[in-house]
Amino acid sequence: MNLKIKVAVIGGGASGLFAAVAVSRRIGKGSTVIIERQSRTGRKLLATGNGRCNISNYRLSAKNYHGDKKIINSVLNNCSPDYLIKLCSELGLLLRKDSESRLYPYSNKASTVLDCLRNALETNNVKELCDTTIESIKREHDNFIISCGNTIIYAKYVIIATGSPSAPYLGSDDSGYKLLNSLCIKHTSIFPSLSSVPCSNRIKSLKGVRAKGEITLTADNSIICKKTGEIQFTENGLSGICVFDLSRYINEFFTVGMIDRKKYKNIYLTADLMPEYSEDDIFGYIKKCRKLFSHNKAADLLGAALDKKISAAITERLGYNNLQCNELNDVQLRSIAKTVKDFRFTPEKAGSFESSQVCAGGFDSSAVYPDTLMSRKINNLFICGELLDVDGECGGYNLHFAIGSAITAANYIK
Repeated sequence: MNLKIKVAVIGGGASGLFAAVAVSRRIGKGSTVIIERQSRTGRKLLATGNGRCNISNYRLSAKNYHGDKKIINSVLNNCSPDYLIKLCSELGLLLRKDSESRLYPYSNKASTVLDCLRNALETNNVKELCDTTIESIKREHDNFIISCGNTIIYAKYVIIATGSPSAPYLGSDDSGYKLLNSLCIKHTSIFPSLSSVPCSNRIKSLKGVRAKGEITLTADNSIICKKTGEIQFTENGLSGICVFDLSRYINEFFTVGMIDRKKYKNIYLTADLMPEYSEDDIFGYIKKCRKLFSHNKAADLLGAALDKKISAAITERLGYNNLQCNELNDVQLRSIAKTVKDFRFTPEKAGSFESSQVCAGGFDSSAVYPDTLMSRKINNLFICGELLDVDGECGGYNLHFAIGSAITAANYIK
């Protein structure tokens, strides 16, 4: 089968779907095709936000993103939260803001987002080719020739929005990078972001325990970043949203030996498990507990303030587990108070793409024009979404960028 079309969108994730909707609404019905390797489009979109789809964040700014600043600023200028709210409303999708300014569909269901997108695709006669693998793409004269087995697609414009290797259990892979590399378009190093962090001094007894606190990443005695939130202890190390936000730096360190383009030799994480209290406050508290729980095990000393498993892990790390509370002297109490404020973990390697939510690195402004996201090497070829060298923090920032980059590219197509 041969298909002649004006715009071919490669990839049926959030970025590809919004690109197809935006293009078809601008240049007319029947102008666009989506090519998707899986049996159905939108699979990863349905899983975002634990099925609730945190589509954006009303307080977003360039500070919430890492990567190519020129691309970040261009996309955010083209697609603000207000613009996205208006666009979604035009598609019949109402959004609402939670207490942390995160934007969700009013229904609180990701399926609603996909239903509205599917309706817009149908209204604008966008053709979907699912279960379709691209074998090659070539540029000849003013057209692209896309070979997909028995199907050949001729298109004037191509938008590549295939996503990244993150979350492969949802069908993600690195096919987009390979496809663009085959066209001699190169990208920066890629690595996982928003992932759990494997630690060499992990504490398996804490698996599944959660604690609110502050976690700090330090590299060569310099503080890189601090985050506050729920810390989750895992069998292999640490997790939780605040850890996810720090994982970007950790994974970059293990992948390229740098953090924000600066070389470092060593890194470690510090968990402050009682950030509202000073070390002296905690020391005074556990001095009182030494009397109250005098004949209890040392592991019970912090049991009234922290999870008992955490208290046991702290006293075990300090070698006090065989002591009773009344056997602990002031020096030992002071060391416990210090450890509560400075519970250290040593990352041992980068997190995996399997456990990550997004990918860092990719095609930067040396590969695309930031204002249009069109390839500098090949006219009318656009790159969107996670393929670009941009990644954001947790909180709707990455999905907003995926959509915003699709709109940025679509606005240029006439």
